[in-house]
Amino acid sequence: MKTIDLQVKERRRKGSAEARRLRRAGVIPGVFYGGGKEGIPLSVEAAVLKKAVAGEGGNVILNLSFEGKDKTYPAILKDHQSDPLDRGLLHVDFMEIRMDEPIEASVHIELTGTAAGVSEGGVMDQTLREVRVRCLPADIPPGIIFAVDEMEIGDSIKVSDLVPPAEVEIIDELEIAVASVIPPTILKEEPTEAELEEGLEEGEEAEAAEGEEGAEAEEGKAGSEAAEPGQG
Repeated sequence: MKTIDLQVKERRRKGSAEARRLRRAGVIPGVFYGGGKEGIPLSVEAAVLKKAVAGEGGNVILNLSFEGKDKTYPAILKDHQSDPLDRGLLHVDFMEIRMDEPIEASVHIELTGTAAGVSEGGVMDQTLREVRVRCLPADIPPGIIFAVDEMEIGDSIKVSDLVPPAEVEIIDELEIAVASVIPPTILKEEPTEAELEEGLEEGEEAEAAEGEEGAEAEEGKAGSEAAEPGQG
């Protein structure tokens, strides 16, 4: 797990209006939690933060340094809020950590290879993309890899099938489904215009034939009724 130095600035002014002003200036408001103390409001440049947490599934150790102070604080990005439209960061929470104490974190599940069932026309359906783990901060992996090459159509994997590094413990429920290879969906083809016209013509011909048969039957019935008075 990589470590990044990140400078932040303590915020003196609070409120939604101030938060909007910061965002317009390319700065993200946030809070730093640590040491059992009340959270410290802070701000950080959006571009700098984005670069710091890029890759590694966002799991990086951030050595926070407050502007004007010499002390640094090892921390992780504990939580964040994003704009639902452009996914831009609206607010971030940092949590101070100790390098000698285990913490919990979310890591990506990376499926590698091509499943045999996919080569046969099946579809890989991944329903879980992250898993919760517990370990020392320095041991948090960028992701947990699972090779899917031998998966056939109908096969599935659960959290219990994932194999993390020896020093990492998965803490999610082991029976949660991760991915499966599902059969291909057979789409019913829409009839072409020519086929529709052909079907219409066949329907009209059938109706005409039924009309002719009905007319002949009526004529035959009328003939029989006309002949009956003359009998006997």
